[in-house]
Amino acid sequence: MNVSEEELIEFIKPILKDKGFRKKAKRWTKITEHFTYMFYIQGSSYDKDAYYVRPGIIINAIKAEPGHYGHFMTDIPVTTKEEILATALEFFSQWSSIAYLKKTVAEFVAWEKRNPVEKRRSGEVDYEADPVPAKCLFYLSGWAKEEILNLAC
Repeated sequence: MNVSEEELIEFIKPILKDKGFRKKAKRWTKITEHFTYMFYIQGSSYDKDAYYVRPGIIINAIKAEPGHYGHFMTDIPVTTKEEILATALEFFSQWSSIAYLKKTVAEFVAWEKRNPVEKRRSGEVDYEADPVPAKCLFYLSGWAKEEILNLAC
């Protein structure tokens, strides 16, 4: 059974606090030397009982993307409180490795060259034969991708 928004908040509040996150409304933020981690819970505009869980990461050395939940963000399906927390922590761990970022962004840039937006919009991309390296990179602008590729490890 899916966890309610209130149950999730009560569950994660002490855990994220112990991990160094600060809470404001339904947003938790943790700033480290290289990254800012964000964990958002956002209510739905269409259903008072529905909500979204969106963790995101900002690379502190790169200008933030306006209007997004960080340079990298994802939506976590609402399932159990334990699964949501585990998925968010795994996302934070994976996307805060500079080596992983550079490797994945390079793969994504190559994928975009093979599959330009026109080809994607016309339905010509075979996503099974040529899967997207990381869907969360669709939110990232070209200049930010270039900045990541130029980061020192």
